[in-house]
Amino acid sequence: MTLEARAMVTVGQYSDRGAKTENQDSYGVLIPESPLLESKGIVAVLADGVSGSAAGRVASETSVKSLLHDYFCTAESWTVKTSVEKVLLATNRWLCGQGADSTRRSCATTLSALVVKSTTAHLFHVGDTRIYRLRRGELTQLTQDHRIWVSEDRNFLTRALGIDLHLDIDYHHFPVEVVLITTW
Repeated sequence: MTLEARAMVTVGQYSDRGAKTENQDSYGVLIPESPLLESKGIVAVLADGVSGSAAGRVASETSVKSLLHDYFCTAESWTVKTSVEKVLLATNRWLCGQGADSTRRSCATTLSALVVKSTTAHLFHVGDTRIYRLRRGELTQLTQDHRIWVSEDRNFLTRALGIDLHLDIDYHHFPVEVVLITTW
């Protein structure tokens, strides 16, 4: 039985710059045709360029496009976790290199992604974008914000793509459910 026969996938998306002068959110979903649907699954990703970053928009767009394209080019023998981590680590190295260029200082972004393969959702997370699960009418946050508050109105990210060559990526997997990926 194919994934299409077992699960219904509905995708909605909305983005607004809010009080910021520029919207640095980038997002995408790729639902491939068979046989990639069965072998790789569905990818949904949201990235939010770091506000203090001169090239946050470039970072978020690059991260989303890289994951949506490069994940599907990884080896069939690799696990979902290995495939996504290799793509994100390569993207992180590229962003760090861009940050070394004086015209693109601080090319950084947060990122949360889901890969739904068969009946399992694989969660990948860096920064303060969030993934929630909706179960029985209740939202539960599945990700932890990588942010330190130094005062009530001042904080900084402890993890994001493009800020350090060493990248720790949170990973969890769970049965497919209704999820929400959002920035705050």
